[in-house]
Amino acid sequence: MRTESYKTGAVKLMVAGFIVRIFGFVNRIYMSNLLGAEGMGLFQLSSPVYSLIILTLTAGVSVTVSGMCAREMAKGNKANAIKITKSAFMLLLVSGSVLALVLGGFAEQISEYVLHDIRVRYSLIMLCPCIPIVASASAIKGYFYGTMRVTATAISQIVEQIVRIAVIFIVAPKVINESLEMACAIATVSAAIGEMANLAVVGIAFLHDMVKSRRQTAMVTYKQSMVEIGKASLPVSLNRLIVSLVGAVESVLLPLRFTAGGLDTTSSLEMLGRISGMCMPLITFPTLVTSSLATTLVPAIAQSIQNNDIRSTKRKVNTSVSMSLIMGAGFFAVFLIYGEQIGDFLYYGQRVGPLLCAMSSCCIFIYLQQVLSGVLHGLEKQTTHLIISLLGCGIRIGFIWFAVPARGVDGYITGTIISMFITTVISFILIIKYTRINFDFKNWILKPVAIFTAVCVSGKIMSQSRFGSGTFGFLFSVSVSCLTALCLLATMSNNTESSELSVGKRRSLHEENSNYNG
Repeated sequence: MRTESYKTGAVKLMVAGFIVRIFGFVNRIYMSNLLGAEGMGLFQLSSPVYSLIILTLTAGVSVTVSGMCAREMAKGNKANAIKITKSAFMLLLVSGSVLALVLGGFAEQISEYVLHDIRVRYSLIMLCPCIPIVASASAIKGYFYGTMRVTATAISQIVEQIVRIAVIFIVAPKVINESLEMACAIATVSAAIGEMANLAVVGIAFLHDMVKSRRQTAMVTYKQSMVEIGKASLPVSLNRLIVSLVGAVESVLLPLRFTAGGLDTTSSLEMLGRISGMCMPLITFPTLVTSSLATTLVPAIAQSIQNNDIRSTKRKVNTSVSMSLIMGAGFFAVFLIYGEQIGDFLYYGQRVGPLLCAMSSCCIFIYLQQVLSGVLHGLEKQTTHLIISLLGCGIRIGFIWFAVPARGVDGYITGTIISMFITTVISFILIIKYTRINFDFKNWILKPVAIFTAVCVSGKIMSQSRFGSGTFGFLFSVSVSCLTALCLLATMSNNTESSELSVGKRRSLHEENSNYNG
């Protein structure tokens, strides 16, 4: 069986992620214009409930299966990897079905007493079939990540998004005039249909692998596998549970605290829609790169540790951290300089631009934190990551409760940035301690600062020139800024490689002279 390097796997996931994000982005814009700010606010109320269940179920198991399969493949035990995956699949299918029944039975009570809007009940009910499907599919995805073959998962993501968009585009416009809550429910149920297509793709690929490995005998039992999966996935699942709970609490608490600060109910719900439904999807759009890196880093680092290859571990960490920091700095500058134009271009009249500018610095922390979490999971430091997440969640909730009524959306943004900064710095320090990697000033500080400066300066120049006006001028200015940053990055990288080659040649000459003199 042919495996891929973590870089090749990351590139495939990035390409698939880019296609999926483009589709998803078009879908998000279409939904925003169809449903409006209030409709997006309703949609965002149901989304955290879904995320709470799905991420709690799948995140820990998927990461655990990925790491366990990577270690088994490093030892040449493919049959063990397949049995581990089948154990996880059954575990998630049963638990997902139970939780789906619970959600369906209490959908009305959750809508009225937890989410404080009865209009969400249809969305919650229509989410129920999605839960066991998404949960069980994540086990198979973990297998392909662990075996360093991500083609099937990449294709499945694209198929899922195509099916999901088709459902929304065909059905939602027909019911929007009848009921806003039903249109939101249709947008929600499209996820379930898309996930069915996703499971079909990865399921066929996994069955093909099962047939090919029939001659091998697994050395582990289903009971052993489930016990190990349960123990290893518990800290990750708790972490995801806490993050999802905080997301759900934020979605419920934010409108209430906005109301406490003087906004009416409709305006508070619209503000939630702008922040969570419009602004954050733009900020997190580039995470298709960092999330792909984080996904492939877990099995790659697990294999390196299994083979006791410390140098390879350090190299993977250094490259991934450098890439995430450079990306974060670049998009920080893009959203800071062009945020208002981007907001008006994509969400005209929704006043998203100022929020995008204010939250632009989140790019650095979000992108870097994704990579750092992948490294911590690869190092089997799940409990450490859980504690760090708890700290960050506590800070955010504190700001929402105390700062939002007094300072409004500025209090929320300040708390978000501070919590991200603290958790990212702590994760960074611990990873340097665990891996004993040297602090790379050039790649981690100098290059990101240079990219940020290049985008800001070129953006200011272009915006003040006669080429920067109008829609075409805006797109041209962004393109020039990004091209300037890429050229600068390429120049700095070439200079680095040249200096490394020069050092290598000097070392070689020194060794030759030493041998000659000897």
